[in-house]
Amino acid sequence: MPLSSDRGSTLSLSLPAAGLGARYCDKLVPNNKGDRNHMATEFSHLYKLMHAEYAIRGEVKQNLSEILSLLSKIRLSDIARSVNLSGRSKMNKQELAKALQEYILDSMFVEELLRLAREDEFSLYQVLIRESYVKDDNLVPGVCLFFMDNGLLHVFMDKDDKLYFVIPEEFRELNEQLDWLSLNRMRERHQLVLQYIQAVVHLYGVCKPELLIEIFNNQNHEKLHMSELLHIANFHLRRSQTYCWMDGYLANSYFDSAPDEFETLLRKIENKPRYVPNNEELLRYEDDFYFEMTPQLMQLRLFILNQLNDNSVLADNLIHDIQLLCSMEEPLQVVFNELERRGIEFQTFDQAKKIAHLVTEVYNHTRLWSNCGHTPAELSATRGNRVNPVILGQRVVPLKIGRNDPCPCGSGLKYKKCCDK
Repeated sequence: MPLSSDRGSTLSLSLPAAGLGARYCDKLVPNNKGDRNHMATEFSHLYKLMHAEYAIRGEVKQNLSEILSLLSKIRLSDIARSVNLSGRSKMNKQELAKALQEYILDSMFVEELLRLAREDEFSLYQVLIRESYVKDDNLVPGVCLFFMDNGLLHVFMDKDDKLYFVIPEEFRELNEQLDWLSLNRMRERHQLVLQYIQAVVHLYGVCKPELLIEIFNNQNHEKLHMSELLHIANFHLRRSQTYCWMDGYLANSYFDSAPDEFETLLRKIENKPRYVPNNEELLRYEDDFYFEMTPQLMQLRLFILNQLNDNSVLADNLIHDIQLLCSMEEPLQVVFNELERRGIEFQTFDQAKKIAHLVTEVYNHTRLWSNCGHTPAELSATRGNRVNPVILGQRVVPLKIGRNDPCPCGSGLKYKKCCDK
């Protein structure tokens, strides 16, 4: 990445390179250069607004003491809360700034932050620590916030509203004291185990730690033991994660607010075989947005484009939404409600019936938490059942279906005698 300037650097972690910007740009805009440039401009404006909340107005400073003196009491208190500084509530602004400086200027504190940092955050740190400052209006706020919240990274805004990102010079000195060989080895191990934890809770919803260890050890040369797993899992829970502990299980953090559904899931998965993909496929589930683009999803997308709406962006968004609804085992009616919300209207009954069939096929080939990661079709095959299951509780109300028309759910009854009840 290009780094240039006599005093600082211009960092090319712009929208595409920074990760999150590219990800959502690709999903939300078509492959049209003009539209993509417009969306990039919109993201840049949004990022600047978000950074402005934290930005110090004026000349860039390098010294931590100077920087802390420029922060408001509220901002200092926020950092003190993030690092769990004791006695912070009784301190005035000057006392808070001094206590924070003493607390965070510690090699062990910095090393712990670097162990906790995600890959994009760690990469950003490695760029920033080498420079006096980095000038960039397109840095994704989510990549910066962890170090900003802990007082390691600060942002300045000049009179022209240009953004400058600074790691104070004192941290560059501390950086030289770190055992980077040991730190990098530890990070590599932590990140691998963390990938597996996140992958299994995204794919299965819940997972016994013993099962995770079994999967990990079958797919990796260096074995994982329970004490190491517990240490790594608990260490990284010092910050927000997509997993949590529930009754001895590693669970998706979704269940933090839905404990009853956790108990229901445990009952549903009892005595069911577990789908375990190879490590390459399994680790794709580290990304909680990942799902398999099945032939059934591709057929549904093609039908939407050819028969209902030729907007490829709308079709892609619908496919993502329908896949999510199927993975949540929502009834078919919810899918039709989503189609209606997005302005999709059926011109013929056959279109509605075809959509119902295609969505049912998508559901039957969607990996479900309640099936231990298997699709309904796979689980049906393991039990010797040659008939694919269908979505339960379906009430289909596509547009322009008369009460005396056949119900598109395929029951053979009139709509008024079936899903219209």
